[in-house]
Amino acid sequence: MPVLIFDLDDTILSCNSFPLWTLFLMTGRLRGVGARRRALLSLRAASLLLRRKIGRLSHDEFQRCLQAAWQAANAGRGPDLASHFEAMLLGRVRANMRPCLDLMVERQLDAVLATAAAADYAEAFGRRLGFRHVLATRSGRSAGEPSNSGTMKRQRVVAFLDDIGWCGRPLILFTDHIDDLPLIQACGVVCWFGSAESLPVVNAMAEDTRFIQCRDMTDEQLLATCNALCGCPPVGALSAITAS
Repeated sequence: MPVLIFDLDDTILSCNSFPLWTLFLMTGRLRGVGARRRALLSLRAASLLLRRKIGRLSHDEFQRCLQAAWQAANAGRGPDLASHFEAMLLGRVRANMRPCLDLMVERQLDAVLATAAAADYAEAFGRRLGFRHVLATRSGRSAGEPSNSGTMKRQRVVAFLDDIGWCGRPLILFTDHIDDLPLIQACGVVCWFGSAESLPVVNAMAEDTRFIQCRDMTDEQLLATCNALCGCPPVGALSAITAS
């Protein structure tokens, strides 16, 4: 059986969660946080955003500092501090992706959520979706330590698969962006949720990978595709798959 690897932003979700999380840190509802601590978090997040906008911070450093600010506000609080944000993200899950995620849970398919999103919310949100294994950008990184993207994401996924005993199995990746090229090149099949215009570019850089355009599939078509890829297709499902 294959191992399914899912990206989060613009793949499972119909949006990028990072700008939403930035806004949440500035204005979102935080249960159990006093007014002073809430105001400090808002000001810190707004200050970091300004520095990012004027080019004083890289994206990775911006994310790292936001995570540090969140951890300071979250010190001594319960694990449900970001529950309102996670609930909001549930409403942003792609409609056609929901049956595929349900299939993963019901059949207990071996799957990993591998995302550049901050672990501060991605780990709990991944568990809400039914993932047992989540690889996200950890908090407490040192300055200059990369996020869980690009080459780093591939390294962490490969190391995790080796540690858990899943090394050598077929890999099916669900992603939307060329940033995942290192991981794409390690996978036999990619379910592509990016634009049709960008697919020929990434396909040319991963010629040994089979791509399936999935973004505009109906939920029935995507479910049939997932069933087929996992080796147990419904009758006629393969005819619904269009590969490049």
